[in-house]
Amino acid sequence: MIVDAHVHLWNRRMLPNEAVKRYLEPLREMEEALKPFFDFNLDGDYAFDDFSISAEELIKEMKGSGVDKAVILSTDFELLNDSELGNEEYTTMLFEECSAFDELIPFISVDPNRGEDGLRMVEDMVKRYAPLGIKVYPATGFYPDAERYRDYWELIDDLGLVVLSHAGMAMEPLDEKYCRPCFFRDVAERHPDMRIIIAHMGGKFHDELPPLMREMPNIYTDCSALQGWLPKRPDMAHSRLEAMCGEFPDRVLFGSDFPNYEIRFSTLQFINLIREGEWGDAGTKEKLLGKNISRILGL
Repeated sequence: MIVDAHVHLWNRRMLPNEAVKRYLEPLREMEEALKPFFDFNLDGDYAFDDFSISAEELIKEMKGSGVDKAVILSTDFELLNDSELGNEEYTTMLFEECSAFDELIPFISVDPNRGEDGLRMVEDMVKRYAPLGIKVYPATGFYPDAERYRDYWELIDDLGLVVLSHAGMAMEPLDEKYCRPCFFRDVAERHPDMRIIIAHMGGKFHDELPPLMREMPNIYTDCSALQGWLPKRPDMAHSRLEAMCGEFPDRVLFGSDFPNYEIRFSTLQFINLIREGEWGDAGTKEKLLGKNISRILGL
């Protein structure tokens, strides 16, 4: 069974407008050069709408890629005051849409900067939706190991939620200085039973991740965004997979970051690269592609 541990069902209105604009800057330059011939509509109300996809469309994409189940990650951007759809409304829409498909496993997301209101929001969402996990995004402005967030992590631990955190690069108004794996050392020490997934193999801060995983057996990672090296540098993708899965065969998860890389290097291509690459044995690849996350989530 293939389980994708890192998938998004974006809604354009919940994304921070400023971050979207910055993401589109390379396309804006292209649009200016091609203005006599093409109109990308980057300033329209629905710019970047191609990142919005329905659960039904996702299921079709999963079948085409051979993915059996997918973890759907929400992200709480509301406190940035730059998005048009509130976190509770988006979460309700997400869980209602995913409820029609047994293949989809949605996580909640609540920004720790919400304080006491955030604790209430987490408890209410757990009662309402019974999620298996929670997505956190430190780039919204918090150091995970700061003392002011200890009640937040205590609640997450008490509720038995799996934590998945973004790591690495972020664009303004998000701030990547908060997104280093090392900031989870204190959280992992204080909550040894909490399973913490550091996404993207740590991203641009990858070098911090292996030492942290050696010290903390409750920290995991996923290979999403490794496609950034592809298709030009398959050697880099293979070497990173070989190193991480070789040392931590039970703690590396498959993630596509769908739909972020579909045009550049599709989920099906990524799965084929993993299966066909000369970097590990069949058992290690099976763990990566589904067995590890299935064990963590009790699938």
